[in-house]
Amino acid sequence: LKRFAMKPLPGVRITLICRDVETPYSGMLPGLVAGHYTRDDVHIDLGPLARFANARFYHDEAIGLDLDARTVRTVKRPPVPYDVLSIDIGSTPYMADVPGAAENVVAVKPISNFFDRWQELVRRIETSAGPLSIAIVGAGAGGTEMLLAMQYGLQRRLRDLGHDPTRLHFHLFSAEAVPLPTHAPKVQQTFLRVCHERGIDVHLDARVQSVDGKNLRTSDGATYAIDETLWVTHASAQSWLGDAGLEIHGNGFIAVNET
Repeated sequence: LKRFAMKPLPGVRITLICRDVETPYSGMLPGLVAGHYTRDDVHIDLGPLARFANARFYHDEAIGLDLDARTVRTVKRPPVPYDVLSIDIGSTPYMADVPGAAENVVAVKPISNFFDRWQELVRRIETSAGPLSIAIVGAGAGGTEMLLAMQYGLQRRLRDLGHDPTRLHFHLFSAEAVPLPTHAPKVQQTFLRVCHERGIDVHLDARVQSVDGKNLRTSDGATYAIDETLWVTHASAQSWLGDAGLEIHGNGFIAVNET
């Protein structure tokens, strides 16, 4: 949108469809959780940006396509016609095969839904008494970064309030034998050392099988009492992409080529 605003194309009219008026920049999310940024720092106000680009902005959500008629189906509006379509709807965490997860955990994606739930979690932690166990499920790059940012940010908030920050105990659950499985062994070792230094329990080869209230069960048969669980596992695609007739991969995402 910014580039179209700076260099408009004659005869091109842009329509932006987004369910959020303010959209978050995912790269700054750990910094927000850690307390380095405010909410305004990490969100882009789409209204002024759309006006700057002379684009129509529909505050709505895309839920399907008619490829023959070249229209986008939305929740609130009649079908929106297009000649060229750009789809950038993000992903959701995959938890369909884990009973109780959808009802009992805080999903980090979609990020637009995460901030309000994060604020609720912070308020619960600030007003609670006694020890609390917090779990991150998913030990990839997103989960490990979120874990360290959460610990830093929440402990600092408690210190600022005059509370004991050590009453928060953190767990990381990895379905793999190592954390950060796509990274080099040196990075994995460094991360494990940092977790040990910061008192974080790392559970490897511990795929989460179910979440029942505050009981989290893993594939090795263990059960953990967890007060708050954040879900940062591998992503899944939104189901309407395949239903719309687009070519998709086995994991549900749109098939693309090298360009």
